[in-house]
Amino acid sequence: MVNVTVDPLTRIEGHQRISTEVDANGVITDAQSSSLIFRGFERILQKQDPRDAALLVQRICGVCPISHSLTATNALDDLYGVAEHVPKDALVMRNIFQGLNTVASHATHIYVLWGPDLANPAYRDVLTTLEDTGNAVWKEMVGRFAPISYKMDGTAIPAGTSYMAAIPEKKRLQEAIALIAGRMPGPVTPYPGGYTYKATVGDIVKLSSYYLQVMDFVSKYTLQVPFNTWIENTYKASSPDKAVKFVVEHLQGLVDKSLASNDFSREAGWGDAEFYAAFGSELVGETLLGLPASLKHDKIGGYSDPSKICFISYGGYYNVEDDGYDPKSPEGSRFITSGVVTGKLEYQKFDSDKITESVSHAFYDDSKGDLHPSKGETIPFTDPDKIVYTEGSKSRYTWDKAPRYDGIPGEVGPLARMLAMKEPLVTGLAQAFNAKGYSAANVYTRMMARIQETAIVANQLLQWVTVDYDPNGKISVPIDLNASKNSEGMGLWEAPRGALGHWVSGGSDGKVANYQAVVPSTWNMSPRDSKGIPGPLEQSLIGSKINPVGDVDYTNPVSIFHMGRSYDPCISCAVHTIDLTGKNSPNTLRIV
Repeated sequence: MVNVTVDPLTRIEGHQRISTEVDANGVITDAQSSSLIFRGFERILQKQDPRDAALLVQRICGVCPISHSLTATNALDDLYGVAEHVPKDALVMRNIFQGLNTVASHATHIYVLWGPDLANPAYRDVLTTLEDTGNAVWKEMVGRFAPISYKMDGTAIPAGTSYMAAIPEKKRLQEAIALIAGRMPGPVTPYPGGYTYKATVGDIVKLSSYYLQVMDFVSKYTLQVPFNTWIENTYKASSPDKAVKFVVEHLQGLVDKSLASNDFSREAGWGDAEFYAAFGSELVGETLLGLPASLKHDKIGGYSDPSKICFISYGGYYNVEDDGYDPKSPEGSRFITSGVVTGKLEYQKFDSDKITESVSHAFYDDSKGDLHPSKGETIPFTDPDKIVYTEGSKSRYTWDKAPRYDGIPGEVGPLARMLAMKEPLVTGLAQAFNAKGYSAANVYTRMMARIQETAIVANQLLQWVTVDYDPNGKISVPIDLNASKNSEGMGLWEAPRGALGHWVSGGSDGKVANYQAVVPSTWNMSPRDSKGIPGPLEQSLIGSKINPVGDVDYTNPVSIFHMGRSYDPCISCAVHTIDLTGKNSPNTLRIV
């Protein structure tokens, strides 16, 4: 047995360690997901004015400040009792705000945080054995996805064309957010009861211009099939079978032309989405399309026991026909609906009362056992001798808590959302993999779901910006500051990385008595719980090979990179810092 540890896992927001035991065949037999520092924001917010939460929690993470701000604002809407009165145009503006952030975040993940692993030399060593076809595919992978400052065998490799083109689009989307948010990161416009800035006609024109420029990137790099054609035949398809059939037939047409010429370029019709859709999967690429090889990402990152996993969506983006919304996010009340899908792809209604957190394998006091977040505690160990990451699965090994839904670990993120809303393409892919003996969730379906959600949100953004928002509409209602006294609020939202919940309670003085945030990476990267059940990432690692193709190579565990990063972990959201000096009381520490 060989111990293979990746530390840090991520290319951004580090502090994540993956420790695995690997057998002689390269199969992972055990895994621990360790978040290496403590997040103290729950303690920071105690005794603060609740309204400050919408600003302070943004500092949990520079990648997801919008998601935290809006989730906190939802919790404050509930705390002050105004959720059902928030004006329609404030809800539209919040949707635009989050939609821009989601497209920016997904594009960053696909091209900058995850995509560079496609240029790993492990693929070269396999593909180049396939003579001209393999060499052509490898050339495209490196030419599109290689990161900056990259070397292979000591030779500098030019940064990929898609990688480099995505970076200015990220900047452009950040500028679009700042236009209506005051600044990005650290937006200042969300506020309980609505929104603080009324976007003008000029702002809407500028937003439309930003949108058109981003869609130009999509047409040049991401999708070679016309965008509207893709949307009509996948997202708006009449059934999952028809959505999958459209994609397979589109890809088959490309394959039939390209195998003869060994031309897999954009000029030959291979956008980045089409390229990955064909070559990322053994089932799609080799079995259905007849390709000579694939990356086999559908064989890594899956779940072997469907009874120990589910997929959770809290629901994202308000329906904006009328004023107000329901903080409990009942089924169908949001553009991306709430819902729970079992490991066997059975659909259930979401119930926030079924959420608990376990700390039995984390560095926290657990004297009260598993708790609902509204009653949750954040009492960290302060004895450094107790904080050890290397004693195995039965020990405590992380600062992440272990959220569970009705006792079951839950994957959150684009795949969970697409399954919950029964999006035809992703649902059809999941059903096809399930029927053929693969795990419905795997690295391939996770990434295809992220690509598809980017297209869906981008498509809907145009509706919110140009149709739904009224520059002359009302954007806020007043709040009664006394309403926070002895009150509770819950904010349920969907960050790009998945289900994000904030729970706040006010004391008799109206200030924050307790605050708990359960973030997407807490769900996905969680440790074992009080029953010993591993979290989603840990489950997806166990049973997978450390190399998706080729020979076993303990020194280059590319599958661990793919699997861990396929969840788009943002560990800063899940963990933060601890002060043992006693000089900064959690009641007085402020972040500005």
